[in-house]
Amino acid sequence: MATCLFGLMPGHPLSQLADSNTSKPVGAPGDLPPDVLDFSSDHVTDRLFEGLIILTGNVVLRYDDVEIKAGRVVFDREANRITAEPLGEGDDRVGIPYFTRGSEEFSGEKMIYDLTTGRGRVWEGRATSQNKYHIRGAHALLDSTKRIFLKDLAISTCDEDHEHYRFQVGRLKIVEDDKAIARNVTFELGPVPVMWLPFYVFPLQQSRRSGVLKPSIGSNDRDGFSVSNIGYYYAPNDYWDTTLAATLREQGGFLLDGDLAYHVRNKVRGAADLQFENFNTSTGISTRNWRLSFNHWQRLSSSSSVRATGNFTSSRTFDTRNTDNLYNYLNQQLRSTLSYDKAWRDAGRSVDLGLTYIRDLETRKNSFQGFPRVSFRQSRRRIFGDRSGTRSFGTNTNQPWYRAVYYSFSADVDNAFTEQPEDSLETDNLRLGGRLTVNSQHRPMGWLELTPTLTTSQRLSRNNQDRPTRTETYSASVNAGTTLYGIFLMEAGRLRGIRHRFQPRAGFRYSQNASVDGGTFGLGGDRQAGDARRTLDLSVSNTFEVKTENEDGKQNRFTFASANVSTGLDFAGNPQRWRPLRSTVSIKPDRRLDIRLNTRHELYDAQGTWKPWLPRMRTLTVTSNLRFSVARGESDLSARGPAPNPADPLRAASDYGFERDLYRESTTGRSPWRFSIGHHFDVRRQSTRTIRTSWIKADFGFNPNWLVSRVDYAINVNLVDPDVTNQTISLYRKLHCFETRVSIVPNGFNRGFAFKFNIRDIPDIGVSARRGGVYGL
Repeated sequence: MATCLFGLMPGHPLSQLADSNTSKPVGAPGDLPPDVLDFSSDHVTDRLFEGLIILTGNVVLRYDDVEIKAGRVVFDREANRITAEPLGEGDDRVGIPYFTRGSEEFSGEKMIYDLTTGRGRVWEGRATSQNKYHIRGAHALLDSTKRIFLKDLAISTCDEDHEHYRFQVGRLKIVEDDKAIARNVTFELGPVPVMWLPFYVFPLQQSRRSGVLKPSIGSNDRDGFSVSNIGYYYAPNDYWDTTLAATLREQGGFLLDGDLAYHVRNKVRGAADLQFENFNTSTGISTRNWRLSFNHWQRLSSSSSVRATGNFTSSRTFDTRNTDNLYNYLNQQLRSTLSYDKAWRDAGRSVDLGLTYIRDLETRKNSFQGFPRVSFRQSRRRIFGDRSGTRSFGTNTNQPWYRAVYYSFSADVDNAFTEQPEDSLETDNLRLGGRLTVNSQHRPMGWLELTPTLTTSQRLSRNNQDRPTRTETYSASVNAGTTLYGIFLMEAGRLRGIRHRFQPRAGFRYSQNASVDGGTFGLGGDRQAGDARRTLDLSVSNTFEVKTENEDGKQNRFTFASANVSTGLDFAGNPQRWRPLRSTVSIKPDRRLDIRLNTRHELYDAQGTWKPWLPRMRTLTVTSNLRFSVARGESDLSARGPAPNPADPLRAASDYGFERDLYRESTTGRSPWRFSIGHHFDVRRQSTRTIRTSWIKADFGFNPNWLVSRVDYAINVNLVDPDVTNQTISLYRKLHCFETRVSIVPNGFNRGFAFKFNIRDIPDIGVSARRGGVYGL
């Protein structure tokens, strides 16, 4: 095999080679720098007088980011042009020319490429773009700006010789790593033409990109037949994007929806959504309404920021007519806020300024809560000595006791008022408040934790609701406790030890309240002192931690179980001074299993007799969850779809499937199988009746790979009044280069069905149908 660089320097060994058809030695210098073009081949022939170098047999030629492989390559020194073609003819051809430039890959019957201009041409070419688009064309032109122009070609993501589908394109321009613009496009299923488009844009970018939205066709009892998501998505850069979409409905007119989102890391972020409807009533009257929602956060400096949220509408029933989200459908309050915060971290001080407005759509009540509200906070600091730090129980006990005395302070001004259709129900309340706390932490005997606390607060008010104009609170408390440990070492399977942490706590509190009626901000009114109150709080906390070790010697520690019990004594209580006994038990032997139990027991019988050894259970709540899944492995199942919205409570981690919107794209799990089941049981005993609540939520998914590729099922069963309240069935099938999904919700607020058939690698191209999905209407 020969290997060399073009052009050739005098004295190079290649200059001693001669072709049998050439009468003179080869090796005259070329026109290119000697280090820009290199090759390898089985044979090299230099036709000196013709200015040609002919490479044959397993030719690999590289120039800049261009690589050409072929059976035969002819290099024209004078024109700096490369011609590549295979060896042999017909079925005996070997070394089909193969061209690579950046992410562009082409093969063809013949190829010409100009090294000077970067332009080229391919006959009967085949190309692969983004590892999914397979292109076959009669002619392809390459230019120096990394654009490709093709004529009379077929595009498909199907890699079969006889594609299941294709796009027959008259002309195509490919912009590397951006898009491919096609004109005169005919979509064919097999040999059958199905649809014609004057143009189409194939996306080549892997990240978000501007483009036309994929319309969706559906129907339900509320809207009738509808076509939604007609619009355009515009993303000019990495910092902001916007969407404009329209929905056309058989019943209800049309809806326009404009979204804007922006985000500059650590500086500013936000989003806005403006909707406009032209609603046609059953009587033929047309009304126009709008709804605006936005949120904004901006860092003004390293210690201050401002944030705002807004929700406004011109119609109380706008969401009822237009939303497909259950949370928005049921929500009857619009909340808007504006806040500014400033912190002095070294001093531990902060100031907050806020405005809050709440609109009740049902009662038409306007509430201005904290309009404005100004608050100041001084965090916990030492009164004596160094104020830069705080002292914990484990610090040096040789310091004076007064070095462990701390104070904290807070103050606020709050103006709140309401506006209602009836003026007599409007309220007005201006409040000023302050709170001072002094506490200390000590370990008098090394193991006893002692925390004395003094607190006083004042709140002044000017209101029209016959409320006190001043309230005062004084309290003193002492809390004591300790922590005991028990360690049990053992070797049983993977178990290596158990640690028990036992924490008893007791706290005594004395408080005195007073209030002033009349006057102005408590001045000039009548002061009345309340009865002094003395309480004793008791609690016991137990935590069991487990240490395990696997076969590789790696150790793992986790909390296996915890049990907490609390109660209290009100010395002034009459006749029942002991508060209910509250218990909480949590067991989590594995990350797949979680059991929680909460109870409340009264320490008195029905006649009011104190019986601590026979407490009466008033409430019992048991919640258990079990989840199994196989770790994600290599899978070619689709996993597309939007991520759950953290602001939507119906899309939380405990989503079992039936809470989802039927009009939202479904996702396909990639794990081979999964199973989840959750059970909730609740009993509440009242004086005249007992209320029971019990339900089971379960879902499972697996890949049978027979008839269907994926099956997902979710169900919710009410066990008190046996009834299947919600269930969802989803079937997914992979068909080589296509995929199809059927989702059925037979009952519940979201009942309906959805069907979709699309190209796997181009999900925007397909057929879909939906029926229902608007909360069972």
